[in-house]
Amino acid sequence: MMRDRSVTAIGLVGLMILMGCSAMRERRWSYCAVAGGLVGAAVGAGTAGGLVNAYEGGHGGSHEETGAAAGAGAVGGAALGTLLGHLICDPKEQAPPPPPPPPPPPPPPPAPKKIELSADTYFDFDKATLKPEGKEKIEAEVVAPMKEHPNLRALVEGHTDSIGSDAYNQRLSERRADAVRDYMVSRGIGTQRITTKGWGKSKPIVSNKTKEGRARNRRVEITEE
Repeated sequence: MMRDRSVTAIGLVGLMILMGCSAMRERRWSYCAVAGGLVGAAVGAGTAGGLVNAYEGGHGGSHEETGAAAGAGAVGGAALGTLLGHLICDPKEQAPPPPPPPPPPPPPPPAPKKIELSADTYFDFDKATLKPEGKEKIEAEVVAPMKEHPNLRALVEGHTDSIGSDAYNQRLSERRADAVRDYMVSRGIGTQRITTKGWGKSKPIVSNKTKEGRARNRRVEITEE
């Protein structure tokens, strides 16, 4: 008889625990559960033992049955008290803070840009010497953007008109491209970011048959990319 009652009590407690599972997941186990378990064990033992003792007293019951009932009541009371203590006053689990927002992407580099330096305007006549005006233009339109965007690179290409020999024009175009590179390096741009190329008179943009056309073909082109 007592065995059946104990099994029934434990089964009821187990059912209550299952019903409280979703609520238990919202709280953190703490001192309330421990206190509830101790109180529940004492109350359960006393109540079950007292009831069985009173009932069995008139039916020839024994002290062993009363002790067994008290033990079962203590187990059930402890489980129930632990659950109730946890559900009533154990602190709720704090939701984890949201992840920090991702850092903003770096600004995109500027689109490739080509700067054209007229040889007649920005170089001494028939030489590879930059005039002050050429240096100012390179500083503003090439050096400054490359300092702001460290990933930018520059391609410097020298060109001439068709007057003179191929070898002379080739060398002059190379010297002018090198002069632009050297100035950029003097202003803090690393040589590994600059590529130079001389084309001589092989890539005119207009006909060399006129004075104006030849003036346009004498140039240095700087492409930032």
